[in-house]
Amino acid sequence: MMKMRCVAIATIAMLATTAASAAELITNGGFETGDYTGWTTSVQAGSGGSLQVIANVAGGSPLSGSAFLANTTGGNFFSITDQTGPGSYSLTQSFTLASAQTVNISFDMFANDQSGTIFANGRDYNTSPNQNAVVDILFGAADPFTNAAIDIVSVLYGPGADTAGNPNPFTSYSTTLSLAAGTYQIRFAQTDNQLFFQQGVDNVSITNAVPEPMTWALMVTGFGIVGGAMRRRSRAVAA
Repeated sequence: MMKMRCVAIATIAMLATTAASAAELITNGGFETGDYTGWTTSVQAGSGGSLQVIANVAGGSPLSGSAFLANTTGGNFFSITDQTGPGSYSLTQSFTLASAQTVNISFDMFANDQSGTIFANGRDYNTSPNQNAVVDILFGAADPFTNAAIDIVSVLYGPGADTAGNPNPFTSYSTTLSLAAGTYQIRFAQTDNQLFFQQGVDNVSITNAVPEPMTWALMVTGFGIVGGAMRRRSRAVAA
């Protein structure tokens, strides 16, 4: 009887572990393809800069030469914004939830503001003064440069910048968010018209822990088999 109970516990634990496994909803979150595969990059017309995937080695940013640090927990690459003049940049990726659920969101980022002054005036660099970075969750159909509250599901960072002193190290962020079924975007955006600003992004992940229907079916079947075996064993011992 004790042996059967041990088998039952081990089986249930195995099934529960399978059910709790998280599904990754983001593609190329570490930019290890060396490019923006899976992502959408948007540059506001007239901007004096760009978004680039660069090697994860400390150095100077591609356009302004501003110093940045490597990500000690990253892979070979990360994303960075840089410029020679005012501009606004948006990095987005869509994900879809088939049902309402809680998702786990994490990312590494630095926001190096070279001006020392933050102005949270949206995503249009023509609005002055404007100098900030933001990370948020948008609804799926939202424009990459939207600043309308109706388009924004949740703000994960900012608007602002890191204040430890340039070059700021990568910081790891994580949170959970309950979302209804539908399509969403995670957005990393940066706008500047005061001085240079670099937003570094790496290790982006959005996962859920909702078991697939087949997993639930296997769990129910497993519980039934184990329970039936224990009942038969009990009757045999009693006889």
